[in-house]
Amino acid sequence: MEAKFNLVEEPWIPVLKDGRVVEVGIGEALLRAHELTRIETPSPLEEAALYRLLLAALHRAFMGPRRLEHVLEWWRAGRFPEGPIRDYLNRFRDRFFLFHPEAPFFQVADLPAEPNPLPWSKLLPELASGNNPTLFDHSTEENLPPATYAQAARALLVHQTFALGGLLRRFGVGSAKDAPVARPALFLAGGENLLETLLLNLVPYVPEEDAPIWEVSPLRLADIEGGRTRWPLSGRTRLYTWPARGVRLLDEGDGVRFMGYGPGVEPLEAPHRDPMVAQRLDSRGNLVALRMTGERSFWRDFSAMLPRQGGKVAATVEHAENLQGELEEEGREVRVALRVLGQVSDQAKVLDVRREVYPLPPGLLCPKGEENLEKALKAAEELGQGLQGLALRVARAVVGERDLRELTGFADSLPLKRLYWHALDGAFPRFLARVEEGSSLELWREELGGAAREAWAATRLFLGTGARHLKAKALGEELFARLMRQVDTQESAPKELP
Repeated sequence: MEAKFNLVEEPWIPVLKDGRVVEVGIGEALLRAHELTRIETPSPLEEAALYRLLLAALHRAFMGPRRLEHVLEWWRAGRFPEGPIRDYLNRFRDRFFLFHPEAPFFQVADLPAEPNPLPWSKLLPELASGNNPTLFDHSTEENLPPATYAQAARALLVHQTFALGGLLRRFGVGSAKDAPVARPALFLAGGENLLETLLLNLVPYVPEEDAPIWEVSPLRLADIEGGRTRWPLSGRTRLYTWPARGVRLLDEGDGVRFMGYGPGVEPLEAPHRDPMVAQRLDSRGNLVALRMTGERSFWRDFSAMLPRQGGKVAATVEHAENLQGELEEEGREVRVALRVLGQVSDQAKVLDVRREVYPLPPGLLCPKGEENLEKALKAAEELGQGLQGLALRVARAVVGERDLRELTGFADSLPLKRLYWHALDGAFPRFLARVEEGSSLELWREELGGAAREAWAATRLFLGTGARHLKAKALGEELFARLMRQVDTQESAPKELP
């Protein structure tokens, strides 16, 4: 087999340039980052995986940055120094071939494909394959078109980054473990162009005792068979390029339809935290990674990662805040977006993939910003609980005395709670952008009241005109007025209305 499709040079990373989506190689993405707007892909997982790859290459090319001052120098220059990047990518060029007889990128060269090759769709949770439900795709394994080399490379990167643990039964391994960031939400700071985004996430780095996958000896079947190879969860670029599964893409000449598939490197717990992961305290007082959930927007859990509540903000967020503060002291206006990326899962099943974008104001991590955020989210939850109690009372008035499960089911069918939270999904970014201002909480209370009133108005229309429904509306009006008085007077709303 000849070496083929080098990821440093071949176009495969989708980026926005001059308002159009084009594909570039790793080299162009880094050397011309100042000319590119951002990585542009509909997949949140692909976006996160591609940024982690580029950041790993930058960390190793510069063997840093050791300090924030180095990042500031590159920001002021308006581009990355070309020499270290060119030298580094040239030195490891042979390790970036998607197809290679000895060291295919992120793969195991001697992994057997027969007798049970898998379709390439196994690599992407968005595609219908095996245990995954259909999220955005309606192809089947029987009619799946081949992936282009660029698609296959991106899918491989996504799978190595986000593979969920579960049954495997291949090459002496019964079940595989999660990739290190398969379940946490990942925090990425976004700037005005690709250069700024990379710098905002280029957290100061100690390069010793760390190496990305392309700097270590290529894995062989003998390394992964029976789960023989285990690495500690430490070293930033090791985590950014973790080989969670053994894969060998099968080249069909113009694309990839099938692959060999097996276990990867097993993770060993170590006292190291991924820079893109935030933590919160669980019920036992232990720090755990903050995750996305299927039932609620992620912003409702923002305060859990704040130091005031015993949590830890993602290092990328803290670094972006520090960089933003230094630049604003120099008189530079910097607008930063906070991108939260990840998947919602249930054991080995992917239920959803998410991208939520919020403003990242410079005062978020100051004491006043933290305090205002905590109070705002607490007020939103308390009013939400009050509205849920109202919905239960209305349900009981309509259907009579039933068991709690039936009453809850009827209450949940009302648009009250759903429309309340939907309105706040749009209002929260406006609040967050002004979180450190003295008037932010008053403006938030106005948003809460407006969201609740619109939700209740829609609920009144939703209810019927029979005697029970009219009685339920009258009761609801009384309870709702009480809730609104508590919002207007800044009192805590009761969790359950009497």
